Amino acid sequence: MPFFCNFHKSFEGETHKCAIRHDGSMSYLPPLKRKATWFRRFRRLLKRSTLISEYNPQSYEYFRSKAEIFRARKEHVVTKNIVIHPFSDFRAYYEIWMSLVWLIILFYMPADAAFDIISPENQRGVLLEETYSGTAETDYFGFTLRLIGFIDIIITFFTGYCVKKKRKVVMDSLKIAKHYVMSIYFITDLLATFPMDFFITKYTYQRMITAMGFLRIIRLPTLYYYMSRTLEIFRLRRISIQIFKNVVVNYLVFHWFACVQYMIPQIRFFAYGELVAESWVEKADLPEVNFVSRYIVCVYRAAGSLFCISFEEMKLEAWEEKLVAIITFIFGKVYVFYITVLILNYLLRQRSLEIKYFETISQVQAYMSQKQLPISMQTRLLQFYDYKYNKKFFKERGITGLLSEKLKGEINLNVCSKLVQNVSLLAHLPQQLLEQVVLNMKAEIYLANDIIIKAGSVGDCMYFLASGTVGVWTPSGKEVCHLQDGAYFGEISLVFKDKRRTANIVAVEICEVYKLDRRIFRNCFRSNSSLYKILEEVAKERMEVTQMFEDVHAKTFMELGH
Repeated sequence: MPFFCNFHKSFEGETHKCAIRHDGSMSYLPPLKRKATWFRRFRRLLKRSTLISEYNPQSYEYFRSKAEIFRARKEHVVTKNIVIHPFSDFRAYYEIWMSLVWLIILFYMPADAAFDIISPENQRGVLLEETYSGTAETDYFGFTLRLIGFIDIIITFFTGYCVKKKRKVVMDSLKIAKHYVMSIYFITDLLATFPMDFFITKYTYQRMITAMGFLRIIRLPTLYYYMSRTLEIFRLRRISIQIFKNVVVNYLVFHWFACVQYMIPQIRFFAYGELVAESWVEKADLPEVNFVSRYIVCVYRAAGSLFCISFEEMKLEAWEEKLVAIITFIFGKVYVFYITVLILNYLLRQRSLEIKYFETISQVQAYMSQKQLPISMQTRLLQFYDYKYNKKFFKERGITGLLSEKLKGEINLNVCSKLVQNVSLLAHLPQQLLEQVVLNMKAEIYLANDIIIKAGSVGDCMYFLASGTVGVWTPSGKEVCHLQDGAYFGEISLVFKDKRRTANIVAVEICEVYKLDRRIFRNCFRSNSSLYKILEEVAKERMEVTQMFEDVHAKTFMELGH
């Protein structure tokens, strides 16, 4: 959790120090009794770690505010779902651990299948057609890796998954199981983790089962994803992350092909019971040298094959080796072509909006430098641009300027659909009035500690909170409460004539609000007597609560003064 907490603090800037006491735990789990056993405490801690965490940076890629995260956490607890949330602390630490495990697996299993790291004497006897022991030594390390892989299969069945295109998290057990079983990973995971070689003692049979380790190359994208998440948590520079990931992935590709090169004579022996005398492995006398020397020669040969370089001193004569060489050549060409296209596509298309964004930021920085703005103001201005455009610059007015009023209204209604669902006041409006309200709403973004409404000022609009958290303070500075996604405020000055603002409204975190001016308010709400009555009741209640806090705070201040 410290890594996530530090990451989130650096992203949001100065954090809000809340003076309000919350009833109950924000984990929404049932409270423990004072004399609860250590087992119950451990079970509660484990359950808490499987819930979505507000400190996980990936949570904010799918949920826009803490209120949404807390709602998802509450739903997880209320439904008594045993599935692990993909943005939980447990999953984050598990991915850090599995990054190391997958790196070891993707190196060790193909290497052990090809070079027999545990029983090299038996392999040398097979390749040199000499006498060798028919019994293989027990590979406890390989068995441990397979056991970890089997545990990973179980955990995958109990972990939710993300649908990136829809920005959705699936937590249904049946859907999770179907998604995993129907993927290419399940079969390969099952075959590569089944520890039959631990129970089979005959050497030839055990080596055939160990060859299943080559299937682990399918999990290369998984390692790539885990490494990305882990390196982001450690807050390394983006260019450093990309270099490290590319070096590791490319090395593992070369490593896998190197192991395949050395595996061919053994596969022929296991399949037909005979060796190929003209094999390049035999000609180079590789079985007689140590593991490091054999490995270096195989990596050298695999690199040449991938880049379509021929070796005069190691001509291929066995048809199996020629077939592998053809496959390697084709893969190498496709691989190089793919990497080239990927880089060009990334530079020319994917980064176009980011380049425009950073060009705009450069102009903003030049403007701030010329105007000699203070550092704090420069930081807030950059935070605004980062939240507004999310590092992808676009001209919203240019996009919407060509659209018809009706299409604009439909787009605004779709964009504000989540707001309409959360705000009960808007949900009760007739469709025609709702479209009018949404069309005339003006979106505004406030940074942390920005004053949205100042007590005593003249009110000419009300606000609907789309995302974020705002704090309500009395004029004398007493914090009353927090309002979160779906709340509205500022209606008192519109409901009661000549009534000034009664409280200060300050953004606790970055907030996105929609402003509705007095004219639209009168046209839409005064024509609906029932809704207007609800607004009046809410306004009166808020005035009374604010006044009560103000009186208590003023009285306490006067007593302290005496």
